[in-house]
Amino acid sequence: MERVFLDIATSPCLTSLWENVRRACAHFGADKFSYHFTPVFASQVSEATAIRAEGYSVEWLDLYKSADFRRIDPIPDTVMRAGHTISWEEALEDVEQTEEVAEFVRALRQHGITNGFGVPLFGPANRDAYGAFGFPADHTPSEEQVVALTMVGRIGHDRVCQLVNIEDGDVSLSQRERQVLELIAHGKSNTVIAQLLGISPETVSTYVKRIYAKLGTSDRVGATVKALKLKLVTI
Repeated sequence: MERVFLDIATSPCLTSLWENVRRACAHFGADKFSYHFTPVFASQVSEATAIRAEGYSVEWLDLYKSADFRRIDPIPDTVMRAGHTISWEEALEDVEQTEEVAEFVRALRQHGITNGFGVPLFGPANRDAYGAFGFPADHTPSEEQVVALTMVGRIGHDRVCQLVNIEDGDVSLSQRERQVLELIAHGKSNTVIAQLLGISPETVSTYVKRIYAKLGTSDRVGATVKALKLKLVTI
């Protein structure tokens, strides 16, 4: 078990960190996880929050990418207010039962997301995040699994915060790439970026691919973390 935690704590980059977290999830019985990397003082479900998710269906991820739908997710902020690990069921019991909450719960059930827990992740300089671990519908995690995966989340977030603060050389970006990167870091979708910059979504996709290649990342969380690390953006 100690090796699992050590691998996460010493991950040299985000790519290896996510791989080590995936291995830890499999080791401790979780079949899905998500990580909300949040701007300082922002909500865990704000439009500007970058999310890394593994094990969820494509249909669910496409739905959750919608800012309007993500906004009605009551679980992350409830977990953060609680200040300790709680199950999704407990979190839902602790919120006002509005029609929006009922809509979100129905969507969870339709996509088979019913069994898991959330972890508040507190970091230096108010760099907080939210982590979640899910299990198959027919498996209730043991106390040992919950404790172990809570540690996985905390160690992983601590490593993300460390990576943000590690100097890693210079990256040369064009003015347009910097504009796109800034909007990525503030949670804007390719469609919204295209509208704001007056270019086509296809052109935005090309810029995003170039940015990922230059930063050595493969997703929005990675690009945002690396951009913060190199002081290319602030959020």
